[in-house]
This record gives sequence, C-alpha cells and structure tokens, in this order.
Amino acid sequence: MKEREAVFLRKNLSLITVTILIVSAILAQSYWSARQDRELTLEAERSNAHVAVRLLEEHVAQTMQDGVQKIDTAAIAAASFTDVGVDIQHFINNYDAQDYRYIKALRYIDLAGNSWVSSPDFPSHQMSVADRDDIHFLMQHPEYKEVVIGSPYESRYDSQLVLPIARNVFDKKGKQVAMISTDLRIAYFAELYANVAKENNAMLALIANAGFIIVRSPFEARYVNRDISKEPATHRLASQDKEGSFTDPEWLDDEFERLYAYRKVSGFPLSVVYGRDLESILAPWHQRLQTRAIFTAVVVLLLLGVMAMLARQFHKLRVSEATLRNAEYKFSEIFERSPLAISLVNLHTRKIDAVNDAWIRLFGYRQEDIVGPEEQYLKYFWVDKEELRSFVSLLRTEPQIDHFQARLRHADGSIRVCLLSSRTYMADGEARYIVTPQDVTRQLAAEQDLLNLNASLEDRVARRTENLERSNAELAEALNSLQLMQGELIRQEKLASLGSLVAGVAHELNTPIGNSVTVASTLQDQARVFQGELQQGAIKRSAFNAFLESTIFGADVLMRSLQRASELIRSFKHVAVDQSSDMRRQFDLRQVVEEILLTNSSLYAKTGFAMQTDLQADIRMDSYPGALGQIIGNFLTNSIRHGFEGRSSGMMCLSTSLLDQDHVKLEFRDNGSGIAQEHLTKVFDPFFTTKLGQGGSGLGMNIVYNLVSKILGGKIQVHSEAGEGSCFTVIVPLIAPVAEEKTKPQP
Repeated sequence: MKEREAVFLRKNLSLITVTILIVSAILAQSYWSARQDRELTLEAERSNAHVAVRLLEEHVAQTMQDGVQKIDTAAIAAASFTDVGVDIQHFINNYDAQDYRYIKALRYIDLAGNSWVSSPDFPSHQMSVADRDDIHFLMQHPEYKEVVIGSPYESRYDSQLVLPIARNVFDKKGKQVAMISTDLRIAYFAELYANVAKENNAMLALIANAGFIIVRSPFEARYVNRDISKEPATHRLASQDKEGSFTDPEWLDDEFERLYAYRKVSGFPLSVVYGRDLESILAPWHQRLQTRAIFTAVVVLLLLGVMAMLARQFHKLRVSEATLRNAEYKFSEIFERSPLAISLVNLHTRKIDAVNDAWIRLFGYRQEDIVGPEEQYLKYFWVDKEELRSFVSLLRTEPQIDHFQARLRHADGSIRVCLLSSRTYMADGEARYIVTPQDVTRQLAAEQDLLNLNASLEDRVARRTENLERSNAELAEALNSLQLMQGELIRQEKLASLGSLVAGVAHELNTPIGNSVTVASTLQDQARVFQGELQQGAIKRSAFNAFLESTIFGADVLMRSLQRASELIRSFKHVAVDQSSDMRRQFDLRQVVEEILLTNSSLYAKTGFAMQTDLQADIRMDSYPGALGQIIGNFLTNSIRHGFEGRSSGMMCLSTSLLDQDHVKLEFRDNGSGIAQEHLTKVFDPFFTTKLGQGGSGLGMNIVYNLVSKILGGKIQVHSEAGEGSCFTVIVPLIAPVAEEKTKPQP
C-alpha cells in the first residue's frame, strides 16, 4: 500500500505541487485581503475620530477664547481703578455674565490673594484664593502676561466643577496691580461630550498638557483633575504632532484596548481625545472575516476535488503514453536518434532493411538508394567483394562481430576505411543484424603521418639545433661588439668631460696669472728706476716712500692673484683626481660641490646663464666624489646644450639637503625648454639623444643613471613639462654601499 502511494506521489508530483501553490495563493490572497480589510476598517475609524476631535477642538478653542476675551475685558477695566475698594465693589456689582452658559463666575484678586467674586448663580462675596495653583503661579511671576489655566475644583457654594483661567492686571507702567480670573463650567463640556460619546459608543476626554484630566465622558467626577502625567500614553501624546492616533489598553482607567485619536487645542495647553475600543470597531470586520473564511474553504475543497479528477485522468493518459513510447523507442526513437551510424541487415532477403540518419550522413547515400535489392548497392558500395563475402560468412556463424575492417565507397566516389561491428537480434522469427560502421580513414591517415613525422623529426631537430647554435654565436659576437663600443663611447665621453674641465680651468687660470705677470713686470720696472736713482745719489725720502707704497700694493695684488690661481689649481686637482679615479673617501658635501662648480664655471661664466646654489652645511659623506662630479657636470652640460638651446639666458639651481639620517637629496633644476613627454621614459636609455648627428652620443644621462644606481647606491628621478624646465632629483646614501665587484667610474 505504501509503495503504491509513493508511486502515485512521484507520478503526480507536478500536479500536487501546482495544487499546493494554488491553495497557498488562495490562502495568501485571503489573508492579505483580511489584513487589508482590517487596516481599512481601522483607517476609516481613524478618519471618523479625527473629524470628531477637530470639531471638538474648535469648540474648546472657541470656548476658551471667549473666556480669555472676558477676562481681558475685565483686566482692562480693572487696570484703571483709582479707589480700589469702591471701584472693585462697583465693578463686581455691575458685572453681567451676559448669558454665557459656560462661564460660572468672575473674580478680581488682589496681590494678597483676596478675591471679589461675581456670579449669576450666587451673590457677590469676598474670599481668599491664594492656595489655587494658577493664582499662586501669577503671584510668584508678576511679570507673566499670558493666560494661566488652573486645576479643576468644586465651587464652594454649589459644588459645581469649574475650570479656572486667570491672568495678571498691569497698570500703565506695566506693573502688576491685581489678577483677574474666570471659572468655566466643566458640566458644559461634559454634556456635549456625553452626547457625542453616546452616539458613537466612544470615550471622549479633555486633558491638560500638564498631565491632569479636565473632563472625561462617560462623565464621572472621580476623573476630574486626576493626575495622569506619569502614564506612558500621556508622554507619547506630549511628544507627538498636533494631531494623531495610537492604541493603548490601560489609559484613562479603560478596561478595553482602545484606538485613540487626539488633537491639540490651538493656542492652549489642552488636548481633545476620542477613543473607541478595538472590539467594537472590528466587530463588522470579524463578521466579514468569518464569511470570507467559509468562502475560501469551499473554494479550496472544490479545487481539491477538481485536482483529484485531473490526477486520475492524467494517470490514464500516462499509462497509454508509456505504452506508445515504448513501441516508438523500439522501432524509431532509439534507432533514428543514435549518434552512431546503424543499419539493419536482413540476410534472408539479402538487403538492408533500414539505416538511420547518422549512416546517411556518413556515406552520403539517399534512403532509397540503400533500402532495396542487393544488386543496387553491393556492386558499388563494397570496394572489395572478398571482404563482403568474408563479412557475410562471419554474420552467419558469429553472434557478434567487432572491428571488421572493410573498404567502403562514399556516394561521392571516395574510399572510406571502416570498422564494422554487428549484433544479432530476432524479429518476426528471423535472425536480423545490427551493423554499425565506424569511419577510421582519418585516424589511419593521421597514424601514417605520425610515423612519417617521427622518421624525419630527428633530422629536423638536428638542423634546427645547428641553426640555433650558429645564431646564438652570431648574437654573442654582436653583443660583445656592442658592449665594447659602448665602453669605448663611455670612455670617450668621460675624456671629453675631463678635457672640457681642463679647458675651463685653463681659461680661469688665465686671468689671475696674467694679472700676476703684469704686476711683476711693473714692480721690476719700478725697481730698476729706483736702483738708478739710488746709484746717482739723487734719491729723496718722498720718492723712497712712493716706491715702498707701490711695491707693497703690487705685492698685495700679486699675492691675491696667485692665491686665486692656487685655489683653482687645488680645486682642479681634487676634481680631476676624483673623476680620473675610483677613489672612495670621506668628504664634506658642500665643499666638494663648490669645488665641482668652480672647476665647471667656465661653462656658464661670462654668459647669460647663471647658477644658484642652496647647499646645506655639515653633511659628511663616505662615498665617491668623482662620480658626484661627473653627475653634476653632466647636469650642467645637459642644461646648457639642450635646455637652453636657442636662448641667451637661463637660470640653473643646485640644492643639497639631508633627507633623513642615512640619505641626502641632491636636486638640479633649470628653467629651460623642458623635456617632451614622449622622451621622459627614454632619458636614461643608452644612445638616446635628440642631437643625433650633431655631436650627441646619447650616453650622458645613461652614465649619470649608472653612477647613481651602481656606484653611489641611490636612485634618480626626472620631472619635466614642455616649456617649464626640468628637475633631476638624486637620492643617495651618506655611506655608499660596498660590494666585492662594482662598476666604478672609468678614467
């Protein structure tokens, strides 16, 4: 029984799933509709409640405004009293309530809390009201100019509940002189609220924002002046907007959960509250919900019945369909859709009964060319008749044949080598054969090609290896020649730099040495003249003193010129030795840079180009000053030849600064024409120059890069924009790295 149920479930899973989905959709729709109906019911109740509280709020606001207007009129009259005793008595006796149904009494109250009362319900009299909270507040705040609403209380004459409102009375100078108060009948509000509550089966209340009840309907005196300031609903009411709604199960001593709608009275600290219990509100909705549930249940039952009938019909259809499908698979589907070429052979009739589409695609024949008498295809389809006889003989004797190789002819005349396999089956009491040909023509050709390829592979590998070795040798020779040429060019570049240095120093030495020769020859002439005068005995003291002064002056000029020549020679010696050797030593960076600039000053001296330096003092380095000199010399040459090309003036700036405790930064910039963006990435490449054929080797910046990175152990960056000049930044360690094998500056 369980197996039959399991089979039924498996076969009708889709129908069951659809049924469950439909039932779920109906239930979900019913639930959603019920929820929407409930929300619409509550929303309609909120709308009705808001209409009611708006009307009641207008009534309360108008009543309070009338009361305020009354005491304002009385306050204006009381402010003009001159004889307080007589004027008060006259004011009280002549006061007329003017048929205000909601005004109980009018009081004039002096600053001591004594009041004179006028009321249509009882005679005028005098009493103390200093203990009332509103009067006490006004007495404590004589400057307060607004109306104050007091707590409800019972009238001492007739015990009627009243709501007092009061305000200060000021004289012309703005000084408090008295207080005016009027009492509003709470019964006036209670009667109106009772009618509205009875018509709507609702609860209405007027609540002060200070947290006490003024009136609650259905009316009970015990609710008047009750403190509800600590209840959560009161806090919620105080924090919300001017108008709104909420639900609460306990507020205002209710026994039911109510839906409250409220509206705050404009201009007064009061709120009107309208509430109905949810049970009464939702009673029609519960009735509709019950009707909807019954209707939904009936629909679901009908649907289940229809689905059960469909399940039985589907079962019958599936049984019939399965029977038909099995027959079709046996004779058509499996045969026609097979990816293998299949033919059904009948040896009794000596013909092919059927072939599938894969067989047709393999050999290209039409169906009518194959399915027919043997003579129509045997003499053409089989290339070798002996192979045909052998295969037929195997079919008769063997139940199955695997991979019988035969040559068969395609419809286009090409020969296909196929592997034939066969299986025997019985049909209509006769043995029939399923024959599947597998075309292996391409595989056999590929195998033959592979054999031929393997035979020639070793010779091809040997020839290619020989060619590769010959190419590698040629490349090695070319690389060696290139390296030799690069080294020679670098040496020539450095010799040219040193030659320029010598020429510059010789030019600089020419001036001090020429001055020295001139001064020495002058001194010599003066000494001969003085010697002649001395031998003749005609020497005078004045001439002797003049000879001494000129001698001292000439000696001074001679010493300064020789000292200048000495400094130039010493600087040249240091720089020349540094650049012509790989000597590493400790030195002061500022001193070495100044010596380098001095020996290279001939490049820009007496021209429109100027050098500005900012060299930080006391930077000690243990490095290669020769490499540093070559770097600065190349910077100078590069700026003058390239940066200032076509210009007669320009500014170069060289600065050194301590980057951190281990590194120093050297920055060289100019305001020349700059470097094009497409050349920035090639500046440090060997043999790159924009002066090709004009004396430029393209090795200057490459030498700088190698000196910075390989000798000094630092890094170099270039920043430039066309027309804005160039800036080279070199950052090197204070102590150059030590390596066993290092590329050193070449002499």
